[in-house]
Amino acid sequence: LLALSACGGASTPTSTPTSTPTGGSLLIGDIVSPKSFDPKATLLSLEPQFIACYNQARATTPSLHGKVKLLIHVNEAGTCLGVDAEPGGAANDPTLVACLGDALKTSHFPKPGGSATVIAPLVFRP
Repeated sequence: LLALSACGGASTPTSTPTSTPTGGSLLIGDIVSPKSFDPKATLLSLEPQFIACYNQARATTPSLHGKVKLLIHVNEAGTCLGVDAEPGGAANDPTLVACLGDALKTSHFPKPGGSATVIAPLVFRP
């Protein structure tokens, strides 16, 4: 009986992380980009996907919240080539950053007139 109880108890926590948290909010800070290039509309359009990424990351790290500063590399055609996170920031979580990067790579930015690096500070709250 004890072995069965322990087995039953072990399966309960396993099922808990599969429920993805909901809610969450995002504040997009002052975006730094070349003068002739305004990526803000694209970033704002991705807000629902960014919040979904945040909630997905919270499934494994429930206490995750705070700031992450993304470096978004955009080519001359407006395609996101890659995303890095600056060191530091309470929300600099590899799962979150990877998901944000995937969302950015599926979007399209205005043509920056050459390649550009955009710095986008994001603040996530539960």
